Amino acid sequence: MKILRINTRTKSFKFEELGELAGLGGRALTSRVVNKEVPANCHPLSAENKLIFAAGVLAPTNAANSG
Repeated sequence: MKILRINTRTKSFKFEELGELAGLGGRALTSRVVNKEVPANCHPLSAENKLIFAAGVLAPTNAANSG
């Protein structure tokens, strides 16, 4: 699996392998990325902050909306 990273300032994108994030999905994946890449004192609207979309591990199943 891969991550698609989009830089809206430079209008560029790149694909990255999940590496140590493999097996994570949804909230676990987004929380891990934010924890590693966004400073704790980051302003919500600053350029340092990130907007992350991630499907959960149950997304391709019939149980995706069971919660």
